[in-house]
Amino acid sequence: MASDRLRNSVHELIRDHLADFLNESKQSGKTFVREADMEISRFDEERACLQNIQKAITAETWARVARVSTQRNSLLPIQRLPPEILTYIVEESLGYLDAHPERRTTRRLRELASVCRQWNYALDQNPSLWSRIDHTRDASFAAHKSGNAPLSINFVNEGYLTIDELKRGLAPLRPHSQRWRSLQLCMESSVPLQFDMGLESVSTSNLEDLGFLVHSTGRTRMVPNLDRHPLRRLVLSSISTSWDTVACMTGLRSLTISDLADGLGCPSADQIAGILSGLSQLEELTLSNLEAHLPDVSGPPPAPPTFYLPALRSLALGDVCNTREAAMWLFECITAPNLIGLSLTGNRMSPIAGDVIVDALKRHRTDSLLLVVMASLALHQKVCARITHGGCHITCGHEVRRGAHWGVEIYLPQGTYAEAWQGLIDVASGFMGDLPLDVEIDKHSGQWPPSPDPDPACLNQVSSLSVLRLGYDVKADAFLRYLFTEIPGNQAKYPCPNLTEVYVRRSFTGTETRRQAMNLLMDKRPDLALYEEDRRFSGDST
Repeated sequence: MASDRLRNSVHELIRDHLADFLNESKQSGKTFVREADMEISRFDEERACLQNIQKAITAETWARVARVSTQRNSLLPIQRLPPEILTYIVEESLGYLDAHPERRTTRRLRELASVCRQWNYALDQNPSLWSRIDHTRDASFAAHKSGNAPLSINFVNEGYLTIDELKRGLAPLRPHSQRWRSLQLCMESSVPLQFDMGLESVSTSNLEDLGFLVHSTGRTRMVPNLDRHPLRRLVLSSISTSWDTVACMTGLRSLTISDLADGLGCPSADQIAGILSGLSQLEELTLSNLEAHLPDVSGPPPAPPTFYLPALRSLALGDVCNTREAAMWLFECITAPNLIGLSLTGNRMSPIAGDVIVDALKRHRTDSLLLVVMASLALHQKVCARITHGGCHITCGHEVRRGAHWGVEIYLPQGTYAEAWQGLIDVASGFMGDLPLDVEIDKHSGQWPPSPDPDPACLNQVSSLSVLRLGYDVKADAFLRYLFTEIPGNQAKYPCPNLTEVYVRRSFTGTETRRQAMNLLMDKRPDLALYEEDRRFSGDST
């Protein structure tokens, strides 16, 4: 057919042309390939040369940039600081100088050392910066970088360590045991039985600070041979020891015994008295949750002695004995003329703390611990109190710095708002004079049966009330309306004449009535600063 003939003709034509091309290629192919290879090689050499030139220029450019940057940075004020000032700044940034050191300080130090050469050099020249080890992973590196500086080992932030984790963390530190000054361990309850065995082969003759935080599982462990260390600070939490041995450790300056409330290993009142008699140079003392859940055999001595502790600066007392009546005997028996920090927070002790404090006032005890601490506070301090149906938490200039208390902290657990408010009156008016009072009132909405709302009239019982904070679940409109209710025959006209600020938390209910009361309070008492959350309330704005 015609189409087949056409197709065949095209195929013949293509074959003829391909044959001519292949013949020409065979004759000139060798020369063409050789010339192309030479051209490609020449281009490759030229490209490599240009790349080398580029690398050299780049290297020289960056070298010049580095020299200029170094010269520029050397003129900055922070680069001209003396090494000791730079060290102080680093210590401050890591939290070494306050109550809450930063975690993984070794890792943070490595980051700071990479900022610039001068910082790297300064940190390398100060081994003591690397001597604080707060993670088992950093133990080996920090032990090397710290040189011969005394080591402070704190394995508390990692949680409760098992015996294997503890061994791994201490293994690279054992050769440096002579440098140990502080050792703080947080561990499972199974560890203490084997722990002392693991340290018998190393020398800890320079250890001054020792602490155990043990996971309580219903049985108390014992740590022996504490007197073989020249300890100045001892912390025992959920772990017992020979309390007669502790009473003989006259070098102690800080002692914490807590969380021995299972009736085993808990020191009796006589043993506590022996400790306080033997350790007259204590500077910090914490006794908390030491109730033996057994028949009351650990009450105070028949005739409680007076413990004179002239060096005591911080005192924290929780539940120390089984009964309410016995719980406050230490508070009354300790005399500490230089006390600057006091904390009373035990559930058994605190309900009668207000009664004891008022009784001390009646007896004109000028050496009462609370009066001593209040006298040490600056005059510009204010009293803060949080009142709920469960109790009253009172603070004045209180903070905790590395386990030591400053200022006053008192928790008064009560059953009603009226009792909690009365506790505040007993403490604040009796011992804290006319210091401004900052009060937060709140209630727990989830309790059943629900607690009654506090009576707004209680506000007028404390003349020094200056700041009022109303919580989410408190009927704020009742308090706000009370504040602009005129008092007949009263020169001040309105309740709480010294009140300057009122804070109201936003609630999901009662929004309209609350805002009406806030508007009325602004109209009646324009001298008050009224806040909704932390924003100044400006009338009818939503």
